[in-house]
Amino acid sequence: MFKFEDVKLVQLPEKVLREKSHDVPIPLTQEDDELIQKMIYHVDDSQEPLTKFRPAVGVAAVQYGILKNIFYIMIQDEKGEYIFKDALINPVMLGHSDHKISLSEGEGCLSVNENDPGQEGYVFRYSRVVVKAYSYYEKKWKTYDVSGYPAIVMQHEYDHLQGKLFIDHIDKKNPWEMKKNSSTI
Repeated sequence: MFKFEDVKLVQLPEKVLREKSHDVPIPLTQEDDELIQKMIYHVDDSQEPLTKFRPAVGVAAVQYGILKNIFYIMIQDEKGEYIFKDALINPVMLGHSDHKISLSEGEGCLSVNENDPGQEGYVFRYSRVVVKAYSYYEKKWKTYDVSGYPAIVMQHEYDHLQGKLFIDHIDKKNPWEMKKNSSTI
């Protein structure tokens, strides 16, 4: 169905990455369904051993230059079991924990070139988030309550829809300084 050549990502300094995305109609249009299918192909293939893609656990529509409130996440455990797999459409953050966490090695992003400066440091995010969205796989509105690594990924993708990137969360003066009420995973 899709090929490697079908997936064209935008990277900084493309201005579209700093714009806010817009809700899409439910039921989905054929165009939006095809966009989600491409996102699924892209992320799922990126986790295969012989992929041509940079490895990813999620992608937002804006990363293809399309300002639509859609992102897809696929996280597996060591055995290949799904921890999280769904495309969230028109997501809304309902709540979050006070406690924050960060990946011990920091974050990365398909829309930020790996060689760009200013990417090193902790990206503190809520350790638990509650998000309401339309589920692509279940074809209904759902409330997602996630913690730990899936919460980090969900906030990373949700930020894309708000025109924000992970680098915006890094303390430029003290990138590896721990914050109060936070920990690393």
